[in-house]
Amino acid sequence: MNNQEQSNYNGDYRFHQQPSYPQLPTNLQQQTLTIINPAVSHGLREAQHLGFQHALTEAVAIGYLMGRGYGYHTAWRMVESWWRPHGTPLPTPY
Repeated sequence: MNNQEQSNYNGDYRFHQQPSYPQLPTNLQQQTLTIINPAVSHGLREAQHLGFQHALTEAVAIGYLMGRGYGYHTAWRMVESWWRPHGTPLPTPY
């Protein structure tokens, strides 16, 4: 802690200054949450059957591919195929 930080810090974590982040426009926030909703829903359903680590891995991978420009269904098919032997049919989407 430098001298300025020491003089501003009184030992109470509530008064520690958090770094400031740029405020996102509300429409970007809502748009982002709407776009990733299918991947989040998929992960929640998968967690009931396959466990949290696998479900989160799939959901994040789908979200990443969506961020790269793939649509949800294409991203879902790609990610599901990673855990299946070649030629094995994919499950029915939820």
